[in-house]
Amino acid sequence: MKTIPEFVLKDAYGKEFSYKNLFGDYWVIYFYPKAGTPGCSMEAIDFTSHIEEFEGKVVGISPDKQPALCRFIDSRKLKVILLSDPDKAVAGKFGVVENGKIVRSTFIVDPLGRIRKSWLKVKVPGHVKEVLEEFKRIKQEDKQISPDILARRAYRGLRSDPIPKEDLIRLIEAAHLAPSCFNNQPWRYIIVTDKQTLEKLWESLTSGNYWMKNAPAMIVVYTKEDFDCKLSDNRNYALFDTGLSVGFLMVQATRMNLVAHPVAGYDPLKVKEIFGIDGIVITLIAVGKRGNFDSLNEKHLEREFGERQREPFEKILKIF
Repeated sequence: MKTIPEFVLKDAYGKEFSYKNLFGDYWVIYFYPKAGTPGCSMEAIDFTSHIEEFEGKVVGISPDKQPALCRFIDSRKLKVILLSDPDKAVAGKFGVVENGKIVRSTFIVDPLGRIRKSWLKVKVPGHVKEVLEEFKRIKQEDKQISPDILARRAYRGLRSDPIPKEDLIRLIEAAHLAPSCFNNQPWRYIIVTDKQTLEKLWESLTSGNYWMKNAPAMIVVYTKEDFDCKLSDNRNYALFDTGLSVGFLMVQATRMNLVAHPVAGYDPLKVKEIFGIDGIVITLIAVGKRGNFDSLNEKHLEREFGERQREPFEKILKIF
């Protein structure tokens, strides 16, 4: 997903407006060729008529100089913010310049500065209504729980199909983007796909994790106490931060239509011996595609297709 380019322009009254002003809110940025022309006037008036629904967050950018923008605002009673881009440098950064001219275009930007929707070569009639509908839809969508979090489950019915190396590495790339105390990044990962090494890992599993032997890949996650912050009241952030990292990995796996199922049922001493690990083995993660259910016992088969089990919300949340 693209993010807004850096820019600083002046508005109709000479005040600087920066890309930084966009962070924290949803905005509409639209580019138009020339103030005062029929199509540009209609578009600006349409945005103005819906400015409250856009919460005042509409910016129009054109090559016009500030005096022309002032006249445009006064003559059409506009309520949008108009910025002057005389050399079309910012328009160029947004990719809306063709043959030296600005192409009428619109972008919706979210509070993190990501461009969520774009329209190029816009036709003015009905355009603002379409933008408003998308603006409202994106805002509402962003209040929902991520579909990848909703879809994530601790499935056990894994197929043995090999997972491409680059896909497994992508999971670790996602995990490595997790936050950590003072950015210490205490997590360490080992990807295992070699059959002989997998068989050694199987020997460390408890009997209830028999299903992991179908997984084409396993990931060993470990850390060490002195890799991260040690704080008051025995707070060892190496454990917390590594857990956050694993959470990122699991969501990314779901995004990629994979199952990443971490377990606690293994002999950590055996795992450390296999890989020469000096530290704490936090978890083993089975990674694979879902779809093999024949080997599951009755209890696990029931869980595989049963409803997600969660404690009552009132048990885990207090609000003061």
